[in-house]
Amino acid sequence: MSSPIRRYLPHLIVVLSISLIMAGAYAEVGFASLTMPKAVWMINPLTITGIGSASDPFKCAPAVTSPVTLKSSVSNPIKISLSLSQTSFATCGQLFNPLTLTVHCLVASCAGTYTATVTVTQGYYSTTPPSLMVNIVLT
Repeated sequence: MSSPIRRYLPHLIVVLSISLIMAGAYAEVGFASLTMPKAVWMINPLTITGIGSASDPFKCAPAVTSPVTLKSSVSNPIKISLSLSQTSFATCGQLFNPLTLTVHCLVASCAGTYTATVTVTQGYYSTTPPSLMVNIVLT
């Protein structure tokens, strides 16, 4: 009669091997997310009251050595638009990049509360979170 451990040893080795592979893959994903760049906004969320401009510099941590592009979107593009003083930067590093956001009214009356976002992108599909949330209050 063989001992139960000896009988199930091949099964235990397979289970242990799979567990170690899964733990290694989980750790690799966790470490990769620590090195992913993040956008750091001086003020987030930003509130703009009335038609006008506001400044909100940003940087990336860790630094991004490739070009980055800023894209803005507004909740009601028929009534308002949000323009950015600069939409592309050669790099995004430890120093804050200056950025001015300007609200424009596109119709006769724009009274209301709107939201907008400004997203930092690298290349075509890679975004650098978090996006800047902009609250726009027009009276």
